[in-house]
Amino acid sequence: MNSYQRVMQTLSGHPVDRLPVFAVLGAYGARLTGTGLRAMYSDAAAYVASQRAVEESFGFDLVLAPFDFSAISEAFGGETAWSAVQPPNVRRPPARCAAEAVALPLPDPRRAGRLPVILEATRQLARLYKEKVPVVAVLPGPGILPALLTGLDQWLEALLFRPETAAKLLCHSGDFLVSWGNALLAAGADCLVLTEGMATAEIAPRALFVDSVLPHLRDVASRIDGPKIISSTGGRMNQTIDLMRGLSGVVGVITGSKDDLSESRRLLGPDLTLIGNLDNLALPSAGAAEIYRMSLDCLAKAAPGGRFILANSGGDIPLATPAENLLAMLGAAAIYSAPSGSRS
Repeated sequence: MNSYQRVMQTLSGHPVDRLPVFAVLGAYGARLTGTGLRAMYSDAAAYVASQRAVEESFGFDLVLAPFDFSAISEAFGGETAWSAVQPPNVRRPPARCAAEAVALPLPDPRRAGRLPVILEATRQLARLYKEKVPVVAVLPGPGILPALLTGLDQWLEALLFRPETAAKLLCHSGDFLVSWGNALLAAGADCLVLTEGMATAEIAPRALFVDSVLPHLRDVASRIDGPKIISSTGGRMNQTIDLMRGLSGVVGVITGSKDDLSESRRLLGPDLTLIGNLDNLALPSAGAAEIYRMSLDCLAKAAPGGRFILANSGGDIPLATPAENLLAMLGAAAIYSAPSGSRS
């Protein structure tokens, strides 16, 4: 069974040869190829070479399209901050407030800024790995996308004190999100991950998410024509995880590292795939034996309920993470999945 079959079988609730393992290793590929991060996120061929190095070095059950939200802000007119040790970030958002953001023209994913680089890298990855390894693309959820256009503080202020303007921006930016998600699928992505920070306890209470964001998440999900996973972006997701049931095309949820996996499964129910929830911050600092133990603990809590994928919780795994720690995740899944008589 190859990675594509393993993941698709898991998402549909069928038996697999071993439990799949995901790791968000976008920037990490630059470490393996010796490419500068700015060059890698600006050139499709360089990015694809970095993902090939990740796949050949580790064999995780996905390859990752460029995970670079600064490219979205940049396409709207923002400025990007580049780093030698982490993915690019937003230096200056394109608007000073939600009212300004509503007036921004929607960028064309085929032409604006570095978005065509992401699409081309996705196409190349799809040609390389079609039905061998799933190609996964990441995009912001509709509730957090406006923060890329105004900054988080301005966006939260609009949600709390100018709800009519916030609703207009959610509709406006949601139209871009639909076109961007469908463009990524057309380029060959097998699955999309929507990172919805507004669903997490660290950013917004459940009531604000339900009243202001969930209707837009429901609308966007219904208009993006492909399988989707909702991510916590590392924050605690159990406060809203039950609300992900029934969203159009949603096949799984990535929980936060502080979420209790047993409770996540109870709240999510048996019909969606649960993904998570190793702490990103532990991966570079803990030893391989500790990562192995943490992985086995996740598997023991969540795998018996079926439809589980072991993964880190959050964004890119830090570049300082030793290769041995990544291999420990795969080793734990292999041991857990082995017949009981052959486990050691």
